[in-house]
Amino acid sequence: MLKNVELDYINKLKNEKKVVDEKVIRNDWSQTNNNLFFTLYKKEVEEKNFFYYIKNDYMSLTLWINDDEIYHLEKYFFSNIIPQQTKINLTKMKIEIILEKEVKGVPWDNFTKMNSDECDGEKNKVVNPFAGKSVEEWNEITKLIKEDKDESVDYFFKKIYNEGDDDTKRAMIKSFQTSGGKVLSTNWKDVKNKQYEQDI
Repeated sequence: MLKNVELDYINKLKNEKKVVDEKVIRNDWSQTNNNLFFTLYKKEVEEKNFFYYIKNDYMSLTLWINDDEIYHLEKYFFSNIIPQQTKINLTKMKIEIILEKEVKGVPWDNFTKMNSDECDGEKNKVVNPFAGKSVEEWNEITKLIKEDKDESVDYFFKKIYNEGDDDTKRAMIKSFQTSGGKVLSTNWKDVKNKQYEQDI
């Protein structure tokens, strides 16, 4: 059974064990109008070796590597979530954490809060994890989740489309049709005046 533990227990592990560098295990995130999907790409993690602590603005994750080492990751969320609605799936290929946004329908610019230096560097950058991905890129991403029957490419795209607003749907339809199926974007501001036939 997955262990939702107190923060004191995680801190105790951090003090007793060697903490493996955060970059050792790849992670990424995506979002829909209502949910966030955070993924750790670590194979064959047993439930007994995974510990988590999640509250409305913070997440702490710990993996037991061996008797001497642990992997630890903590994130302060960009905005608030509803911790009671959190779902965690462990598969052979990854750990997926599904979080529910407290404020629905508002896209997050980032998964985590940024400090002032990061804000200065990012303020002119549009961050959208779905925008402008080619079909080839999506296929590469979905290779990692093929073992999960309900996570096919069609299911993923339909979920984005069904939960998107009118502009999102218009952007997806136009970008896909006008690019001959090579580009799929959810950013209507970027898509509405773009002619993919000329660019591809």
